[in-house]
Amino acid sequence: MKKNEQLTACTLDCFDACSLLVAVEKDGKISLRGNPDHPFTAGFCCAKQKRIGERLSSPDRITQPLVRSGANYWPVSWDEALKLICSRLDRLRKTPERILHVQGYGYRGLYSDISRWFFRTLGASGTSGSPCATTGNNAFRDDFGSVRHSRVTELYKARSIVNWGRDLTRAYLHLSAAVAKARKNGTHVLSITPTADTAREFSDETLFIRPGTDRFLAAALCRRLLAAGVSKDVQAATRDFSAFEARLAALDEAELLQACGVDRADLNRLVELYTNGPCATLVGLGLQRYVHGRENVRYINAAAMLSGNMGRSGGGTYYNLASGLFLRSWAEDFSPAPPREMPLHRLGRCMQEEETPFEFVFVQGTNPVNQLPDGNAIADAFARTGFVVAVDAFFNDTTLRADVILPCALMLEREEIVDSGMHNCVNWAAKVCEPPEGVRNDWDIVQAIAERLEEPLVLPDKEEMLRYGLGPSVNGSLEELREKGFLPCEFQDVAYEGMQFDTDDGLYHAPEFLSDEERSSEYPLSLLSLVRKDSLHSQRLEEPHSGALRAWISPKSPALKNIDLNAPVQIVSPHGKLEVDLRLDDSVHPEALVVRRGGWMRFSRCVNPLVAPRATDGGGGIAYYSQLVRIENIR
Repeated sequence: MKKNEQLTACTLDCFDACSLLVAVEKDGKISLRGNPDHPFTAGFCCAKQKRIGERLSSPDRITQPLVRSGANYWPVSWDEALKLICSRLDRLRKTPERILHVQGYGYRGLYSDISRWFFRTLGASGTSGSPCATTGNNAFRDDFGSVRHSRVTELYKARSIVNWGRDLTRAYLHLSAAVAKARKNGTHVLSITPTADTAREFSDETLFIRPGTDRFLAAALCRRLLAAGVSKDVQAATRDFSAFEARLAALDEAELLQACGVDRADLNRLVELYTNGPCATLVGLGLQRYVHGRENVRYINAAAMLSGNMGRSGGGTYYNLASGLFLRSWAEDFSPAPPREMPLHRLGRCMQEEETPFEFVFVQGTNPVNQLPDGNAIADAFARTGFVVAVDAFFNDTTLRADVILPCALMLEREEIVDSGMHNCVNWAAKVCEPPEGVRNDWDIVQAIAERLEEPLVLPDKEEMLRYGLGPSVNGSLEELREKGFLPCEFQDVAYEGMQFDTDDGLYHAPEFLSDEERSSEYPLSLLSLVRKDSLHSQRLEEPHSGALRAWISPKSPALKNIDLNAPVQIVSPHGKLEVDLRLDDSVHPEALVVRRGGWMRFSRCVNPLVAPRATDGGGGIAYYSQLVRIENIR
């Protein structure tokens, strides 16, 4: 570590959870790099982190509390803003269910738990579900009883890796590096995707698949694996193996392949890779953003199980390490559950349908009007609510619907403790620079509100909450964490080694259903809003652009029939229209339309208002990618 560097960590909502070395120059310029001493970060980090300085120093940043007056916002003191907020909360102390707390993982870590604890203790309502990994998490719990995977370095022992939907080009930087190293050492990599550019440079082969139909290909693979012979050990480790065998035998291979648009030669290749293991499987998050997302994940897990690759060195499935594996939640363990929970996939409509209306909404760590489907309904619901508070650093699609905006500290300007969805370390994110004058961190904001109530709430002791948060698997104390910057946690190198699963009966539980995929001749394209390389979701410095949102379509797509590419084009769904700058790209499946997520509604660069408020088949996930659309010329 150089003399002018400080040890901290990334707190973005990202699986990698990097340990960082940050230097702040006298002119305020920030430079950062990955911590070379961290066993997973290993000295490098992504473009998203390297651009954090742009957000910290942006001239568009909100640096003092703002209160709405008509269509405008006016600066006020913190005392004035807090007095206004607390007066509203005091009126609702006897009916706290009329308060709605909406918190996302744009602000994550142990300190962020204080907001959930505060509003739960008040008796406020909350939300359920998640736009992130919850559906896949529930699939893993269904199958194996927990959400775990092997150490990433186990990939180096794989004879082959099947990358089922991970974008290794724009995300998962350290997983991508591990795949590249494994491939350099001779591991064969096959990627299955509806958008071939997501992993082309990391793959030896690419298999094109119709969007959302992965379960059909995985089911066809499972049938072949049964025909090839499943070991007695796998049969014994599977609950009701004979019933699952019968369900698979009843399926028709030709129909399965027709459903996913894959030919027998590609299926034969998959069978070869899975039966000549060890074969590791990477499971992408996009797979579970369909109505039948849980089934997609479960049938892929089934293929790994039947082929004998689960619980095996160099094999297994890689998806996520569940929240709570290393850190404990004070809010979950020491405050009551909310009396009402609004499902995020239809937040706006549920708020409007409630017989007991909400009179106060507090939003932080998320931009729900932008990031959730049916954003116009959310905006309308907020407008009908008596009072909306948004904790944020920028004017975005949600803060512009707030009555009060409280400016918050961002990454590098506050302390935090975070864990990872990919590795077994918890990281200490030290504060390395002061926030702008007038800006407060979220803990201090909550504390100020709690103290000003007519019946004040006393927050937990900060140190006690942090010590509790370090779960029993963490190897070290809070003091050691602050000194070293990270602590390793107890972790199996091989997840479910020897096929010892965490289900109640210790057995693998196979999927019981295989649902049809809905298609439409009127709306023939799956709308895929995929990740960007340089920014996370809507956390980007969006500006008005001279052109429309860019979209990509295959030149072979039947949807291009009767489309004049030299004339303006728009995306059309049953829920709305959006003009796009349409580009041809042969890496996109002919039945897909791709955009990059994170654009703002206020600049007509967000597709989520076109997406129906539908849930996935598990965990309250959001079926973004099940939205079918068409393209047409603007007349």
